[in-house]
Amino acid sequence: MNLTEIQSLTPDACLEAVVGFLREQVTAEKTRRGVVLALPLMYPDGWQVQVHLEPVARSIALITDRGRTLANLHENGLNLEARQTLTLLEERKKTFELQQVGFELQKEISLPLQGIDVQLFAESLVSIAHLIYQYEPAVVEDSAADRTLMQIFRERKLAPSLNAAIDGEIEKGIRVNYYLPAPHPLACKVVKRRGPMLGYMEQWGWRWTDVKRRSPLLLRGMVYDPDKQEWDETTLTIGKAVCDLFCPYYETQTIHDAIDRALKN
Repeated sequence: MNLTEIQSLTPDACLEAVVGFLREQVTAEKTRRGVVLALPLMYPDGWQVQVHLEPVARSIALITDRGRTLANLHENGLNLEARQTLTLLEERKKTFELQQVGFELQKEISLPLQGIDVQLFAESLVSIAHLIYQYEPAVVEDSAADRTLMQIFRERKLAPSLNAAIDGEIEKGIRVNYYLPAPHPLACKVVKRRGPMLGYMEQWGWRWTDVKRRSPLLLRGMVYDPDKQEWDETTLTIGKAVCDLFCPYYETQTIHDAIDRALKN
């Protein structure tokens, strides 16, 4: 080992390296409500942690994940009401002093902003996101979209796998609500996220592209309830671009047509 290299390993050099990395990796953008920070921390699925800061008073701000962490656990099949999962979740919320509003995790912090508040909140999100490895499957939600799809499958005497895991070229274990083995397999995700859809659809756009690279014959489907989500031209365009089936649950003929394509040799 070179002596110069050893001598360069000083406390100041180490500190400078870490601080330089953080300066390069942390990004901040203004939003309608405040500021969103992207941090050099990752969720288990590889997505970068983002936190939103929103002023609520002269000396108080709200730091929030906008519901992304728990919604992602729910959408991947984790039963958040199962006893052990709920106990672990409540422990983490208590440890990090978090409040939960629906799927949203949030905390009031003092202004001016302290970096430690951002770091601890982000670490709390990663800790909670890792509950996916606890994995207690959720009961299939009895939504209008689920009822419609199950009725169509029953009518056609088909038995898809429920809450199935499929692999992309990069991301593994992607959960879909229905997987129909066929000459052209059909993987279908029922959209259950509520509220704004852009971040969710960007994530699924990447996932579907990744899955298609690994399984070129796979048909990708998303069925949604327009009364439950806030769709706009951008989010609808993403869905149409990356999916072979993308429609509201009541467009049953479109769903039948997709199943026909799946079954065709």
